[in-house]
Amino acid sequence: MIRLLAAAALCWPGASAQAKPPAQQEPWSTEVFSESELRSSRELMALLKRIERGELPRVEFELDSDVVHPESFQTLDAIAHFLLKNQSVKIRISAHTCDLGSDAHNQELSERRAKAVADYFIRRGVPPPFIRWRGWGSSHPIADNSTEAGRRRNRRVEFHLLHNEWESVY
Repeated sequence: MIRLLAAAALCWPGASAQAKPPAQQEPWSTEVFSESELRSSRELMALLKRIERGELPRVEFELDSDVVHPESFQTLDAIAHFLLKNQSVKIRISAHTCDLGSDAHNQELSERRAKAVADYFIRRGVPPPFIRWRGWGSSHPIADNSTEAGRRRNRRVEFHLLHNEWESVY
């Protein structure tokens, strides 16, 4: 069973650096988060808060491409360092697009972008079994796609911490 520890979008306003992981999803479970899991969750949330405040750049890509902007490397390096330091967690990368373009194109683009971020982490030394990735296309907007500001918010990468509990890699 995989337990979700934290889920936060890089550009999600209101994410708190002091946020606690979500409550257990299964009320019958007797599992309790360890202190290291809670610390890891808080540490990632603090990184995401720095991005929200503009202290670290957002993860962005070339137009209609899976090429990561070089300005994003500082942020990705900070997250890779976090993963290497906290090997009791695994991460799921979720990439999203705005609704410009066809659904099929946006889905494929978001999958390539999520994989590009995963590949970046692997090149930085994060073991591949620690990383999962998924593209969502434009199916999960967080803002109105009728304005450029809303479309920009919807073009995002999210990082979700997962408990390091699964035994097989794939």
